[in-house]
Amino acid sequence: MAIFLALELSSSHCTVAVSCNDEITQHDFSDQRGRGVVCAIENILSELSLEPKQLDAVYVGIGPGSYTGLRIACSAAIMFAYSLQIKCHGINSFEAMAWRAAKQQPLTIILDAYRQQYYHAEYCIEKQKLVCNQQPHIIEQADWDNTRESSSPDTCAEDVLRFAIEFICKNPDALSNHLFAAEPLYLRPPAFRQQKKSAPK
Repeated sequence: MAIFLALELSSSHCTVAVSCNDEITQHDFSDQRGRGVVCAIENILSELSLEPKQLDAVYVGIGPGSYTGLRIACSAAIMFAYSLQIKCHGINSFEAMAWRAAKQQPLTIILDAYRQQYYHAEYCIEKQKLVCNQQPHIIEQADWDNTRESSSPDTCAEDVLRFAIEFICKNPDALSNHLFAAEPLYLRPPAFRQQKKSAPK
């Protein structure tokens, strides 16, 4: 039985989860934020009496979401996987939360992106497969129809693992569309860019 680790820091909650023996265990370390990610991994593996070398792969939520959280999560996942020489995969955080929340009905996600903007995406599940009706993108809050039914669920590491185990691992044809590099999914450029210093004349 494969043993997987997942990290998710794109939302307001910072979580780490491990799937082992058909069970998923999750720890919330939101009070520590990004600085607690290494300790959180160590603690959850210790609780399950697992050694890092027993892990088969690492999954990480790549957003959309908190820029800082995404950078920390992706960097930690890549370095952890590199040190163990195991695979590291990125999972779209909206797809992970949609897999959990859209099983009963279509899901429209609206998440505050600050700057008077929203992250917006729409999903449904058809024949046990996740279908994206609207890819994640940025919209202006003023343009959103507030009468439309929507949800702003927080994704967590357990969602990332369940999506990977229940959908991706069981649908090899979905790999190219739902498995990504462990790099933050940025939907807009950074607010500030460092200006290059002009060469002295």
